[in-house]
Amino acid sequence: MDEMKRCPQCGQMVKAVAKKCRYCGYWFEGGPTKQEAPEQEPPKEDVLSQGPQQEETRYQGPQAMNQEPSQEEPSQDPPRQDPPNNDNKPSDSTPPPPSPDSNGRLITVWGVIKEGTGIGLKNFLSIFLAIILFILTCWIPYINAGTVVALYNLPIVLSKSDGKMIRPTFIFKSEFRKYMGEFFNLTGLIAISIFPAILFVIVPAIVISYGWSQAYYLMFDKEISPSESMIQSTKITYGYKSTLFWIDFFIGWIVIILSYLIHQIFIKGMESMEAYVIVMLIFTAVVSVVRIGCNAVIYRELQKRY
Repeated sequence: MDEMKRCPQCGQMVKAVAKKCRYCGYWFEGGPTKQEAPEQEPPKEDVLSQGPQQEETRYQGPQAMNQEPSQEEPSQDPPRQDPPNNDNKPSDSTPPPPSPDSNGRLITVWGVIKEGTGIGLKNFLSIFLAIILFILTCWIPYINAGTVVALYNLPIVLSKSDGKMIRPTFIFKSEFRKYMGEFFNLTGLIAISIFPAILFVIVPAIVISYGWSQAYYLMFDKEISPSESMIQSTKITYGYKSTLFWIDFFIGWIVIILSYLIHQIFIKGMESMEAYVIVMLIFTAVVSVVRIGCNAVIYRELQKRY
């Protein structure tokens, strides 16, 4: 067995012939007087202190020799800008909704008369036959109440016809008879309310009557109560009562002038009374359908404010 000795530096047992401790590197007698200092690795270069180009050159790899050092330079292209979101904005190619006049009013006097005349004359035969059917059945109880309500609904039916001709037999639909109670209730409310207004020199009664002129149509079309229809009619006619008055004014004067001309023609021509009566009946029918057509235009536009 080899002789052993203890290292005075670390206390480990090593061979007696050893000149240097294999554990701590201590040199025994006969070796260097100084303990060798352990080799120290050269200090690493401070990568942060070097520029971006030197940092790139320290990269060791097969691709580093074939690639040029890249530098982070600002891009020459302008930053990308997302197009503005125009989902909620109308397109330039979309025309604005048409309005009856440049001031944005829903109805005008001549606009209503012109369009109402066209609608009325187009449906002249249907309206005329509907009135004839009403006259023939007005003596039948319960049925006559429904046909009266149907005639009040004529402007609503025309406003929703989209230019198509209506059927004269629509006055016999059973759906109109379910509004009998509301119809008579609303008629009574309007009559009772307007009577006191007549006592104030008639003018307040005229204003109120135009304010409630759309009450029947709103009650039937929107299926609201009579009192609510009066309130809503006042709201949608606000600012248009004078327009409604002038429509009636001009239609009334046109009827007076044409009636006078027809009368003078038959008087001077010494025509028979039967022909005169027939002509006046036809003229009255034309005026009636024109007035119904005007009411259809008025309600179609004003109900947009509901």
